[in-house]
Amino acid sequence: MTNLPLMPWPETIELTGETTRLGRLQFEGATERRLGAALERVNDDLSASGSTLAVGITYGETGAYPKLGDDESYDLRINPDGIQVDAETLWGVLHALTTVRQLRDAQDLLPCGRIRDRPRFPWRGLMLDVARHFLSVDALKQTVELMAFYKLNVLHLHLSDDQGFRFPSTRFPKLAAAEAYTETELRELVELAADRGIRIVPELDMPGHVTSWLTAYPEWGSEPTSATNRFGVHKAALNPTDDAVYLAIDTLLGEVCEVFPDECIHLGGDEVHPAWWTGNESVQSFMATRQLATPSALQAYFNARVFALATARGRRLLGWDEVLNDSAPAGMIVQSWRGATARDRALVMGHDCVVSSGYYLDLFYPNDVHYAYDPAAPDAELLRLEDGLLDDPRFAHVADGLRWTHAWRASASKTTGDGKVLGGEACLWSELVDGPILNVRLWSRLPMLAERFWSPACVNDVDDAYARLAASYRRLAEVQLLSLETESAALLERFGVRHEQLAVVRLLEPIKWYGRLLGEAALAARIDGREMPLSRPYQVDTPLNRPVDALLPESFAARDFVAALQRSDTGLKEACLELLTVIEAGGFADDLQAPVDRLGQALTVVLGVLDGSLETEAARRTLQDASLPQGEYVVAIVPGLLDWLGHR
Repeated sequence: MTNLPLMPWPETIELTGETTRLGRLQFEGATERRLGAALERVNDDLSASGSTLAVGITYGETGAYPKLGDDESYDLRINPDGIQVDAETLWGVLHALTTVRQLRDAQDLLPCGRIRDRPRFPWRGLMLDVARHFLSVDALKQTVELMAFYKLNVLHLHLSDDQGFRFPSTRFPKLAAAEAYTETELRELVELAADRGIRIVPELDMPGHVTSWLTAYPEWGSEPTSATNRFGVHKAALNPTDDAVYLAIDTLLGEVCEVFPDECIHLGGDEVHPAWWTGNESVQSFMATRQLATPSALQAYFNARVFALATARGRRLLGWDEVLNDSAPAGMIVQSWRGATARDRALVMGHDCVVSSGYYLDLFYPNDVHYAYDPAAPDAELLRLEDGLLDDPRFAHVADGLRWTHAWRASASKTTGDGKVLGGEACLWSELVDGPILNVRLWSRLPMLAERFWSPACVNDVDDAYARLAASYRRLAEVQLLSLETESAALLERFGVRHEQLAVVRLLEPIKWYGRLLGEAALAARIDGREMPLSRPYQVDTPLNRPVDALLPESFAARDFVAALQRSDTGLKEACLELLTVIEAGGFADDLQAPVDRLGQALTVVLGVLDGSLETEAARRTLQDASLPQGEYVVAIVPGLLDWLGHR
């Protein structure tokens, strides 16, 4: 591939070697509002010059809002005297203009040639949990802008959970939390997203994760409950035997449909704790009368009734893969999250599937791990990737937890079915995310996942992807959408890191998987299957204002340092000495001191190996010691140093 800052990479690209100067795009003919706004976004990127460039645009009939399955392909031709875009729908035109925005360099030059492109999958999504920590509508609007830049087309909003209900119900006003969206804000967000070819899919999670529902309307449950600030699975569940509950759900669905025009609504359906159902005599009698032998069967009954309500309103329902535990109504889309095998279980049962396993951004995984997971890869390949994490030194500190997830594995009962892989959706659960740190968590990994969801399967060279990611970040900063490193650095300084310490602290990463969220005690208990009674170190009101919150989940500085190991020993020695000087000066925040000390040990090992004063085995032992987590941090360069040591 070339060094063009394109992400996702297009289906075909042919360059002539010529360039043209991008002036203000001039389009002759009637311009509908959405197209006019897209042209202005390109023009707003330009430096102050009076030049113009002709653009011809043709496209077919397009609905008022983007829909699942719309043709998003485009044919883009860039010539010295103008640009031509041909597409089947307006959404394809928008993607073509985004490609122009990505291609234009700092001097407003465009390479001439032809790009023919189409997405591999029709569902290229992002799920944001706005229930556990509220994200402002301005934060969501910025997210939509950035999603459009990477050709993502679904924003899935997890609007309710135990900790909060963010949808503004008129009929049930007590549901909305103190921080909730207004109907006007949500309608504006829907329009802004549609201007960029992005669908918004709302989720009201049920019948579990409903503590916030039942503190407002306790009559919808079978047991009393109270408001909660803690994270983790709760026992609260809707009463699936009460017709009044379904009347309330139908009313809520009607209100949701008024605000969100998309054909899809997500009902959640995950992590339903059975205690309220198994311990209630009335519920048990209901189950016996209807021959519902298990809580899973009762949840399937609930799902079927809600599915019928949504269908009557012309909507298609989605659910997390727990809806497969007993059965799921024909036509329901399944979102797989519990490991690789959930996808194929859905497909063989005839359900279209959105794949999220492998794409959980709240686990602090690096880009290469997420990028390796192809939504349509064979089941055996996905399992190989899951198992490979156990041998990856970056995850040694959570390997026992990763083995715990193997309990979810269950092979499909047959090998073929009528279901289709619709695409992939990255998920960012917000226990450890709030508005100020959203971009650091999200955009450090999401661009490469956007490529995985759009580009042909053969586009899978991870080193090339990293190079284009770096170029893409420069383009983001040039068009003033986001400067990721600058934003992370500003947060680190706000959270107690001095400017001269940044080069050191950036070589650290947060611990992986659910290590931060659970804490040491709850992590061990989860592995043993006894987590529920134990408290976690974080809850809704825990401040997210420490350096670990501002760090990029993957240290790009560490990648650069490890790459330098293969170059000049002199330059490597100088870099180590500069970092050690900062470390020896001290003054780091309290929770940083231990990981910074371990980083110092690792750098000292490098110097000892370079000057021959440290034997290989002693160096290896010291590095292995430095690889152990220190609080909520790991030293990101250590795995690379161990590999370097093994090859010297």
